Amino acid sequence: MLNNQSESKLLLENKQRQKWWRHRPAKIICITFILLTIFVVTLSLVLKFVVFAPPKVETSTTTTTTTTSVITTSTSTTTTTSTSTSTTTTTTTTQGSGWSDTGHMNGARSYHTASVLTDGKVLVTGGYNINVTLASCELYDPATQTWTTTGNMHIERYRHTASVLTDGKVLVAGGSTHSSWINSSELYDPATGNWTITGSLNYPRNMHIATVLKNGKVLVAGGIGDRDTPYSAELYDPSTDNWTKTGDMNRARESHTVSVLTNGNILVTGGTRGSGNSAELYDPSTGNWTLTGSMHYERQWHKAVVLANGTVLVSGSIGTNTAGYTAELYDPWTGNWALLGGYLNKPRFYHTASVLTNGNALVTGGCHVTCGNTAELFNPATGNWTIIGNMNNMTNGRFRHTASILANGKILVVGGDDQNEIYLKSAELYQPL
Repeated sequence: MLNNQSESKLLLENKQRQKWWRHRPAKIICITFILLTIFVVTLSLVLKFVVFAPPKVETSTTTTTTTTSVITTSTSTTTTTSTSTSTTTTTTTTQGSGWSDTGHMNGARSYHTASVLTDGKVLVTGGYNINVTLASCELYDPATQTWTTTGNMHIERYRHTASVLTDGKVLVAGGSTHSSWINSSELYDPATGNWTITGSLNYPRNMHIATVLKNGKVLVAGGIGDRDTPYSAELYDPSTDNWTKTGDMNRARESHTVSVLTNGNILVTGGTRGSGNSAELYDPSTGNWTLTGSMHYERQWHKAVVLANGTVLVSGSIGTNTAGYTAELYDPWTGNWALLGGYLNKPRFYHTASVLTNGNALVTGGCHVTCGNTAELFNPATGNWTIIGNMNNMTNGRFRHTASILANGKILVVGGDDQNEIYLKSAELYQPL
């Protein structure tokens, strides 16, 4: 009985083994198919999301900082001071670059000027290049993206100013030759491409400021020159070609900034010669200067631009790293400064600042220990700084350059030098994204 059961069990096991071996090829095929399917699916996912994934256009790192400043308002017969409480949230974002190369100048230059003419072309004047002060000038045509030489100035100069007058002519004033400060000024006529000598400044000056007033006159103020130059200011009258003295500033200044406010008054800020963090206003109707609220940091070789809402954005500085990283806003209606809650992404001086047609402010290049080729945007509506990529082919940075707003909304960046003191003739365009 037991033997019969054992034999039956063995026969059953043998039949099962035979059945498994008969179906083995089919099972191997099924298993192989499943493994191949898993492999193909995995490979396709790797290719889609890793190998052929599109590059990231934007990465964002958000830092929220709240800064509150409270200063007491006091009034007496002699002094009135007031401040406000401000809270600013700053977000730093990285975007793709909108930079492209354009035609190069015929000669490299730094410490030059760039002026947008009424026909849309850009006039570049003078500057410095390897121990040589330049009298040469060039014109950039945005339509062809090419440079052509135009008439030379009568006197070579750098660290001068250039102002486009209401009649379309360009007034250059002051500056330095290789050996001395100068008080000469001359006019460029775009119709002829020629320069004519005009009235001389009352003081030689360089590293001063110049701006066209609403009445068409040109105000210059401060700078390096004679003993009285850093305090002095004077007016050029295009109808007489003469310069006349106007009220002196309250602080001596050089390497300062100038901004035309919406009410026609002129704001100057900072500078060397002990002017530090002070700011003052010039009233063209009276010819007088009055001190206004002081900035939170001392600033020299910084930049200032008037935003669409009428406030003034000041950015960067030589000196401490903190000042170089910071920016602040001036409110013309209160005379107060609000320190932005976040830093620029790179500390800067000798940079440029421009207001784009969309209302954002663009800063480019500059130095602070090392020189950079970075650029970033400030959005007044959000208080955000955005890195917009590096300028092209400037691995050693760009500073002491110029930036001009073209009629098509692009920004033309020209010349300057890099951290190795190599003077640049390259130019490039930024297209707002």
